[in-house]
Amino acid sequence: MSNVLTQVMVAAAVACLTIIGSASYAAPGNSKGSGGWEPSADHQESVVIALKTDPVYGDPEAACVALQIGINLLRDTVPDSGNNLTSVTPADRVVLFPTLGGVELINPLNDLTALVCDTPAGQATGSLAGLLEGFVKSGGEVIVCPLCADKRGITDPTLGTMGSGVDIHNLFLHADKVIDF
Repeated sequence: MSNVLTQVMVAAAVACLTIIGSASYAAPGNSKGSGGWEPSADHQESVVIALKTDPVYGDPEAACVALQIGINLLRDTVPDSGNNLTSVTPADRVVLFPTLGGVELINPLNDLTALVCDTPAGQATGSLAGLLEGFVKSGGEVIVCPLCADKRGITDPTLGTMGSGVDIHNLFLHADKVIDF
């Protein structure tokens, strides 16, 4: 056999074994969660939700959806398509990272109780203030972009803490998933 043909056959065998190994690892039932998704390497699911859309002077919908997703990620049961509660594996850590105009969500000068979140069917799910409070009560964390807050004159957020360079570095370095709104 030629040297090139041998190399191609070895590469094909390695590729097949890699595919088979990957498929069996990601197969349903092989993870701690439902649906067959792979767990993170350390089995600690960390999710960052970055909110850059201004909910007060722009559109509150992105903040409403971001907070509702954050709350659901922290729960051990969520509604299925028939509104029956289904057991799921909650995330170990969910952090809301308001940045750019999204920092208006934590501006103490803003009245978020006046902003109502709706479902696509037009049913009110509560105020944006209530969702933010519910997110934190559910175990969610808020780490604020200090540069974005400072640019808007926000020095004391209503909820959460101003992130430092180290906080933000570690937040994104160790995140398993980042969701951007």
